[in-house]
Amino acid sequence: MFGYSQYITSIGYLDVMSRRLRNERIYPITNERGEVKCWVGNSVIIVEVMHNGVHKAMRIYTRNHPNLRAIYGDNYYPNELMVSAYAAEGRLADVVLCEWRDGVTLQSKIEKFASSPSKMGALARYFEEFALELLGKDWAHGDIKPDNIIIGREGMHLIDFDAMYRPGFTIDQCVEVGTPLFQHPKRNKRAFDVHIDDYPIALIVTALAAMSKNHLLTNLLHDDDHLLITPKLAIAGKDKVLDRIEKLFAKVGDARHYRIARLLRSQSYKLPQLRPLLEAKPRTTEVENLTADFCDDGWGYRVGKEFVIPPLYDLAFDFTEGLGLVRIAKWWHFIDHKGEVVLSCGEGEGIKPFRNGRTTIRRKGGSEEIFENPLRR
Repeated sequence: MFGYSQYITSIGYLDVMSRRLRNERIYPITNERGEVKCWVGNSVIIVEVMHNGVHKAMRIYTRNHPNLRAIYGDNYYPNELMVSAYAAEGRLADVVLCEWRDGVTLQSKIEKFASSPSKMGALARYFEEFALELLGKDWAHGDIKPDNIIIGREGMHLIDFDAMYRPGFTIDQCVEVGTPLFQHPKRNKRAFDVHIDDYPIALIVTALAAMSKNHLLTNLLHDDDHLLITPKLAIAGKDKVLDRIEKLFAKVGDARHYRIARLLRSQSYKLPQLRPLLEAKPRTTEVENLTADFCDDGWGYRVGKEFVIPPLYDLAFDFTEGLGLVRIAKWWHFIDHKGEVVLSCGEGEGIKPFRNGRTTIRRKGGSEEIFENPLRR
């Protein structure tokens, strides 16, 4: 058994302890105290190095990983580094040299923006754009979490591809199943395909959107490997935080994120509905052309045969007096032709579209409340 310090020591003597890299101009980067910049994971040590004048990450594997060639290609150096104070008693470790990503982790950004709903909202939208790109790939990362996402000048980037799925991989090539508190509970070595990123993406999207709408939820941030929602509790219908988040989305009229949050209760790690939901954005049109209609388990508004306000609502009525009446769970809202909430009426057992500038909502217990059309004020 070798301690990580022995791996780091070997890096300082590449001219003796390596097989091929000894002929390269490569050296570790140190901090102001002269210590090698490195990070230790479950089965890998990552060292920040300069390689022929290029900033890179050297990944040194403390255990065998059979997919490194398929994942990293020519950046993979098998049996490269001799790890020992004495070469005769050492072991040869596999090495990967890959591009260094300058920036900070998504986890750091979340912590930094915890008290700023507007900045958290911008971060949430930024991640959703990135998520759509990922869901369009024919491969999957396998361990998506905020600490594996770097945000820099050139955008968002994934790091640590050791749990990756690539086309042609079989279940026998699954050696890692990601970080449990970001993975669907049924994710195991037999659940290994292009859909393994669906659940963690949905979880991060939901958490970021929720924190952007209620910054008090950031008080629940307490662990780098946990982001508000606990997957095991979510699929069992016992996650109180997820209940609170769904209620928040329904209350403010955010149907799209409400439906994404509901996906976290799925009994399958495959979420084919996720990408269409991330793409579901209203398009501006004239109110007179909008017709309420039902499609794919939701109500929305179409012009002709095409939905311009996506079918995300539990119920929808035709526009009257410039506003459409919609329901999400128990909450009623009036939206404009852009799909934006203009008036929220809260929970109710019944309500009608506007007539003569007014509507009445019937609350639980029989009480009623009158609302006036804000467009006529």
